[in-house]
Amino acid sequence: MAKLVNGGKTWVLDELLRAGNDLILGLYTNDTEPADAAVLGDLTQPSGNGYATKTLTGGSWSVSGNDASYAEQEFTASGGSWGAVYGYFIADGATLLAVESFKDGETPINFTIGDGSALRVTPKLTAN
Repeated sequence: MAKLVNGGKTWVLDELLRAGNDLILGLYTNDTEPADAAVLGDLTQPSGNGYATKTLTGGSWSVSGNDASYAEQEFTASGGSWGAVYGYFIADGATLLAVESFKDGETPINFTIGDGSALRVTPKLTAN
């Protein structure tokens, strides 16, 4: 099986992220990191209290080599708590593309998002 070299990885990120493809950014409350085989239906998102996914507009990503990043996004609870949030995900419609669990070094952590609290996420992807 052929492997992608650095130029191929950059091209794939460019095509996915800068070619006008809008993606979805959301949060999940699962307390374990989703497996490589995870699908969007495996994730539990906060419900109500102002929670909504964000649209990551295609063409707004910064791609440098094998790394891509998007401007910081803010999620704010209103009208009640979301409870513990363990990470974020990026999806294309119903297809889960990437997940990241929040960590302090190697230790998984969560953030309890109460009424009026905000969580800021800077989406990042790496093509390995």
